[in-house]
Amino acid sequence: MAVSLIVALLKLASAWNSFEQASLDACPCARPSLCLPLLTTATFEVFAFSPSKGDNWKYYDYTTLTTIAWNMDKGLLCHAHERGVKIVTLHNFDAADQLCNMTARQEWITQTYRDIVRNYADGVNIDTESAVTTREEAQCLTLLVQELREELQRNAFTRHAQVSRAVITFDVAWSPGGVDQRYYDYAGLAKATDYLFVMAVFCMLFAHYDMRSQLYDHCLAGANSPIAQIKRGIDDYIIGANVPPHQLILGLPWYAYEYPCAHYDSATDLCSITKQALQVPFRGAPCSDAAGVQRDYRDAVGSMTTRRWDNMTATPYFQRTVMRGGASVTVQTWYDDPESLGRKFALAGTLGGVGMWHVDSLDYSGKDAPTNETLAMWTTLKRAVPSSAIVALD
Repeated sequence: MAVSLIVALLKLASAWNSFEQASLDACPCARPSLCLPLLTTATFEVFAFSPSKGDNWKYYDYTTLTTIAWNMDKGLLCHAHERGVKIVTLHNFDAADQLCNMTARQEWITQTYRDIVRNYADGVNIDTESAVTTREEAQCLTLLVQELREELQRNAFTRHAQVSRAVITFDVAWSPGGVDQRYYDYAGLAKATDYLFVMAVFCMLFAHYDMRSQLYDHCLAGANSPIAQIKRGIDDYIIGANVPPHQLILGLPWYAYEYPCAHYDSATDLCSITKQALQVPFRGAPCSDAAGVQRDYRDAVGSMTTRRWDNMTATPYFQRTVMRGGASVTVQTWYDDPESLGRKFALAGTLGGVGMWHVDSLDYSGKDAPTNETLAMWTTLKRAVPSSAIVALD
């Protein structure tokens, strides 16, 4: 450990409050310094969501990742910090009707701070996806994040974490244009956070191809992350919502969606979800991706028949016949693989980073000898990252 870092830690030790000190005294890592927020910064974030239990984290590519979100396994914490990778907790504020309640905000802020400290985390990822349909609520959402920043700066442990950035990340839809009725103050949120994580997934909006949380025209199976829509969403944030590009992280899908076809047209390859029982409305839209089933990448690849390619969306898909309820049903599966992801990650060249939902979707059964499919996905991610992505601070 560099001498300057040791000196900095000694100075901080005298500043811990009693809650922070008690948490640090219970550090589960072999070296107490591994329970402190990292003093590293990334010029380009590689952000992975790890929502699953188990030990998949042992086999992630830590030479590529900069931040892992949501997984509070203490073994992962020690392992990641030893390799210079940040850990961020999850804490949402989902009661939109309480956003302008100062007491509710303060309670949430206090709990967020305590979650960071008790988990020895480097920050928090806010995945609030609530509908916000009034200007007042949007302003109060921004105020919530501003007040959180102030609270984190007031306390030694979380003030220490400010060095590394990615302390506060906020997940947003593929476009700022009111997707899922999320009429947020995106410029204000960008100023209050370190990054906005753009979920360029579930991206169906009009007709056949667009992003898929809301479908307003024909209810058809389609790409999770169409390339033209990704570019449009990025432009909407930068040009329309005045978010600096270096504060955007482009998140792409490492999963598949499988749709049951009420009618399959072999001439056009269109899978129509037209029966009322198969349509799932969402926030005013008559149909949504909930008509399908999300499947892990490893499972989709394992059941793949003939791989097909959609040029318009730069996305692979396949269909197969399965037995359900004693009847033969055609299902169509859309997913992203190294070819499609390579094209889409290329759109992030001027942004602050890339990421995926989610890292546990791959096959880690090979452990330290990854399967070809898993290795190819990690290689594609690595190629999206500039060589000077991580700069250590002594």
